[in-house]
Amino acid sequence: MRFKPEKTAFGRHESFALRYGWLTKGFQAFEKNSDIFSSPDSIVTLGVGKNMVNSIRHWLRAARLIEISSDKKEVTLLGRKIFSQDGWDPYLEDEATIWLIHWLMATNPQHATAWYWFFNRFHKPEFTSKEVASALIGFATEQITSKTSITTIKHDAAVLLRMYVQKRNNQKITLEEALDSPLSLLNLITYSSSTRAYQSKLTRRDGR
Repeated sequence: MRFKPEKTAFGRHESFALRYGWLTKGFQAFEKNSDIFSSPDSIVTLGVGKNMVNSIRHWLRAARLIEISSDKKEVTLLGRKIFSQDGWDPYLEDEATIWLIHWLMATNPQHATAWYWFFNRFHKPEFTSKEVASALIGFATEQITSKTSITTIKHDAAVLLRMYVQKRNNQKITLEEALDSPLSLLNLITYSSSTRAYQSKLTRRDGR
């Protein structure tokens, strides 16, 4: 998907990183009822709070599993092939599916702008969270036509790192956040407590 400066999105995740079960739960609910995310029953159906309902909707669009526009509300063919109850991997158990979800997000500048930017434009192998946020702000300021608040862009940088880095045992987190994002299994971004820096290096990975 080609980057278009006028078609970008920041902050749509409501500051919630993608969690295990969200894509399955959200996709299958949407497949049954394309109005589920605007329905009063969404909180009960999905078993999460209102802000998380919005976040699930966002991640489904970012992963290109559903399409929502002014004249369209439907699942994509790929989404149906993977996440329908009789799909290839409805419960996200195959690591290859997680790699595919990552690629779908990293090549979706319209709905996952920060993810597209980090994996296609930001090539620093070692960095701090502040450096990522600063570089993303610079990208948004110089190349994106729509205005977005600095705070929102910083939140996107933080959520991106949180989604790809596995939790550290000494990190204070709530029970709700205890499970890593499925994308953290890919080890595309790591954190070193000794240097207090993140790393994202190109390495050869064996096929599975």
